[in-house]
Amino acid sequence: MSDPVNSTELYPFGADYLYFCTKAAELTGINLHNYKGKQMYRRLVNYMNRRNIPDFATFALRLQRDPDELSRFVDYLTINVSEFFRNREHWEVLAEKVVPLLVDQAKWRIRVWSAGSAAGQETYSAAITFAERSLNDVFVLGTDIDEMSLSKARAGKYTASEAKNVPQHLLDKYFRKEDDLYVVKDSIRQIVSFRRHDLLSSEYPGNMDLIICRNVLIYFSEQSKRDVITRLSASLRSGGVLFMGATEAIFNAKDYDLTQIFPFFYRRTL
Repeated sequence: MSDPVNSTELYPFGADYLYFCTKAAELTGINLHNYKGKQMYRRLVNYMNRRNIPDFATFALRLQRDPDELSRFVDYLTINVSEFFRNREHWEVLAEKVVPLLVDQAKWRIRVWSAGSAAGQETYSAAITFAERSLNDVFVLGTDIDEMSLSKARAGKYTASEAKNVPQHLLDKYFRKEDDLYVVKDSIRQIVSFRRHDLLSSEYPGNMDLIICRNVLIYFSEQSKRDVITRLSASLRSGGVLFMGATEAIFNAKDYDLTQIFPFFYRRTL
């Protein structure tokens, strides 16, 4: 996920770049204007250099004519990098301090949303965290903009390298071995669901107890970031918690009806 802010910021890069952004939006549904302009421009130029694409007009034409190129481009654009229990110390805070807080307040089924879930590692990490507390009345939603990543997430199959951060006792308990892959067991899969969602344009789910949105907003323009945080906060029930990434601290949390309760954890106050 990536860099343009508004149409005026695009013009310094040339009319061909503006044309490309328009065509890319038509073909992918991803509005590049919502991302940081210079950073996005650099990323696209790097991609073009690696793919031997001479200019943005040719790039747009290739995306129109070559489905494989289009799929490759979307995968590159959405930066589908994720890990199980990334920044383990933050997951320990979630398990030891935040989950008990949510359970104490819960009046019905706990609803969790992993926004920008990539290939599902974060979503399954959340489900395992609640399962370890013997909490079965939980629903965990994983969403992402990239259909290829969602397909992998639904399959729930990971290589040893992809599963390397899962503690051995959790690997034994919640995964089964299938050839050289680790497959998430049904006990976890049955409380998890995945669907496509664009944080910048899709309707947000509501009444969430916990939203996990980590290492996603760092690619957005400042205005898009503010808009997303506002909508994430509104998606929480009163007392619900937003779990952000290590580089995405919210310094003006009260402006979003949030208050920081632990580093990178924010509770909705209204």
